[in-house]
Amino acid sequence: MTALHHLRLNLSDLSRSRAFYGPILRWLGFRELDPHSTPEGGVDRYRWEKEGFVFLLSKADPRSRHDRSAVGLHHLAFAVPSRGHVDAFYQEVLLELPDAVVEDPPVDCPEYRDGYYATYFLDPDGIKLEVVFTP
Repeated sequence: MTALHHLRLNLSDLSRSRAFYGPILRWLGFRELDPHSTPEGGVDRYRWEKEGFVFLLSKADPRSRHDRSAVGLHHLAFAVPSRGHVDAFYQEVLLELPDAVVEDPPVDCPEYRDGYYATYFLDPDGIKLEVVFTP
């Protein structure tokens, strides 16, 4: 059996990213774990967990910027159980996030597969995210 164990994103402003990702991850059913403190008394990462999968946010060099056309992560998609969940996420979470850049409101994407329904958006560092339902 193969499963993802964790995902760690390096982000330029950790507190801004926590404010951005927190509502998204809570809505998706993740619970926040204790932040990891640095010896200097700051925080160098935040962790959320759902069903054994850990999602981590870490501090990156603030001068860097994500480039999805470069080698590395292109985008990250979160699966939800229905079209209604995509719509609810868009209305209840995405439209309420001040730092979200919406690329596409909920839309049918038959070019990917029949019934593919998703919303696409960027985080404050330009990382593309997706909430998607596939039948």
